[in-house]
Amino acid sequence: MRTCSKYFNLKRVYSWIHPFLLCFIFCIPSHATYYFTTELEAAYKEIVQLKFTEATKRITAEQQRDPHNGLPVYLRSLAETTQLLFSEDEQQYQILKSSESAYLKLLNANNLTTSPYHNFCLAEVKLQWAFVKMKFNDEVNGALNTKQALGLLNENLKTHPAFVPTKKSLGLLNVIIGSVPNSHAWIASSLGFKGNIEAGMNMLQEVIDSKNIYLQEALLFKIIAEQYILNRDSKMESIKLLYAKNPNNILYGYLYAAILCKHSKSEEALTVIERLPENAYESLAVIDYLHGDVLLQHGNYVESRIYFNRFLSEFKGKNLTKDATYKLFLSYWLMNADADANTYWQKITSVGQTTYESDKYAHKIAQANELPNKQLAKIRLYTDGGLYEKGLEVFNETNLSDLLTKKDKIEYYYRAARLFQKSGKTKECMEYYVKVITLSTDTKNNYYFAPNSALQLGYIYVQLKNTPQAKYYFNLAIAYKNHEYENSIEQKAKIALHEIK
Repeated sequence: MRTCSKYFNLKRVYSWIHPFLLCFIFCIPSHATYYFTTELEAAYKEIVQLKFTEATKRITAEQQRDPHNGLPVYLRSLAETTQLLFSEDEQQYQILKSSESAYLKLLNANNLTTSPYHNFCLAEVKLQWAFVKMKFNDEVNGALNTKQALGLLNENLKTHPAFVPTKKSLGLLNVIIGSVPNSHAWIASSLGFKGNIEAGMNMLQEVIDSKNIYLQEALLFKIIAEQYILNRDSKMESIKLLYAKNPNNILYGYLYAAILCKHSKSEEALTVIERLPENAYESLAVIDYLHGDVLLQHGNYVESRIYFNRFLSEFKGKNLTKDATYKLFLSYWLMNADADANTYWQKITSVGQTTYESDKYAHKIAQANELPNKQLAKIRLYTDGGLYEKGLEVFNETNLSDLLTKKDKIEYYYRAARLFQKSGKTKECMEYYVKVITLSTDTKNNYYFAPNSALQLGYIYVQLKNTPQAKYYFNLAIAYKNHEYENSIEQKAKIALHEIK
């Protein structure tokens, strides 16, 4: 079983790294350089695989072997920040955040400005800590880091145009900043950089085609962008192949399972999850969350609790905790164990934070004390899991006249639309999506049902090659404000509008 004892203990490692690091800062290199050794290449690949303990040992040995090589500094920063991004451990962040300036000082002391790796490594460290700062809600300093990284990367591209690694990071930033929703437009404005999604994807592809050491990192970025930013649902072959070649890689396995779930292929996702190595790498708590989610979709309510509870006990961060608590509530609520369900219902508003949209939704309905309709909740879970026949069975058993609130009536049509869309009944789903939008004009509370209905109608009209109607519905999706999925729906609609111009 994956246990919390397998987590990489950053505090312990930092305690024996720190004295060496301080000593190193004050030793100005006499023959500074940047170069990958076989051991450093292995360490880099281990970081991408989340094998932090092994990577750190190799990096330390290489720093001791040649203290004038700047690449171990960059790799140590990469290991720390990657671990922080996955663990979301606030305590470890407070311990480690000062190391950013130490790493930058080491790299600047190297002062080998003629090497393309010099500005690249400086930019990478800046960018690594930018992502960490934003993860821990320090968006202003995260944006400042990003701006500084952009300057270094653009300078490197100009000075060393043939240096491929620069395009890995610039490509990623072009995609991310080019797809920023309006709520975070201030970040793009402060950077003085609008980003360009197409240019960014081309840069990432160039890195992949070059067979550079950064190939797999660029491929991961491209896969994530295709699935979660560009919504290119057909692009599954890359992650499928990557996982097939690396079946023991916990990161690739998790990402493949998550994408399968996104496509409502929960049976396949469950197979991938159950085949992941139990003790090979440091535990990734979010896998327990995903495992619980799949089991809940299948109606295995009792078993799903094992994984949701383990996620909540092992995960050090605040994201997904409201949603996991809500799903523990559902696991009892849908078995009519209302007293136990109420225990978790009461906890939702007091745990975690509302950065993730699923957490926003859980918090919103719990705060309003809007207990979900059990039949509609089952339809949603079966639809999300790809169990369409079971979903249709519950839908046919549900009478619209039994639904007492307007929200439930709107959700009834929305759940029907999602079920019919995913099971290939385009005409029926379109009719239901239109009903959702029509009924939602005068509702007191803004929910995501109408905005996502508009978004899905936009996608359908793109497939039908009806561009005017597609544009109408994408713009309608953007027009809805103050709902829990506003950022992602607006982002997807804006990208879709850009692609059909």
